[in-house]
Amino acid sequence: MKLENLPNLYFVVSVLVPGFVYNGVFNNFVPLRQNKEKELIVLRFLTATAVNYAVCSPLIYLLLAGWILQGSQLGQAACWLLILFVAPLVLGLLHAGIVQHGGAAWFYKLVRLRPISPIPTGWDWIFSRTLPCYVLVTLIDGTEIAGFFGASSMASSDPERKDLFLERLYTVPDDGAAWVPATRSLGIHIDGSQIAFIEFRSTHD
Repeated sequence: MKLENLPNLYFVVSVLVPGFVYNGVFNNFVPLRQNKEKELIVLRFLTATAVNYAVCSPLIYLLLAGWILQGSQLGQAACWLLILFVAPLVLGLLHAGIVQHGGAAWFYKLVRLRPISPIPTGWDWIFSRTLPCYVLVTLIDGTEIAGFFGASSMASSDPERKDLFLERLYTVPDDGAAWVPATRSLGIHIDGSQIAFIEFRSTHD
């Protein structure tokens, strides 16, 4: 299919773009297992597009039937912009919020089912939902790194390479007292391959 042909371009936009927007927004908040097969990626986009059109079907019917905005090309264009771009964005945000807050856990509990998490690793799971907190990172060689994971911190979601940036660094006194902020520190980057385990804390004392 050549996109130089205007009808083909309209077809691709209407069929793939809503699903692309939906999945792009969703994956910003919920990392999923990566499928490298093109067919599965396209199927994911098509499924999201179908959901988007199902939700928007009343508005689409009214537009195509000419019951609303029949004499306003600008109004119709705004509606299609809403359907193709805004609606999948909102649906992606809602879906991500539902998954991050446990989804349909109440229903699974009711029917005594234990669902398999769509999130590929514990690393992705905890860093996709953790609130700002203090962390104590223990490296493979036994070194401990204390820091704060907040809005300016980052945990990689790249399946090939895990790393961690902590925006604030602390020193841990030997006597077990409260952590002391490191002077002149702008944060610390930690190679994920060197991490043995991470303890998450609500306080630094």
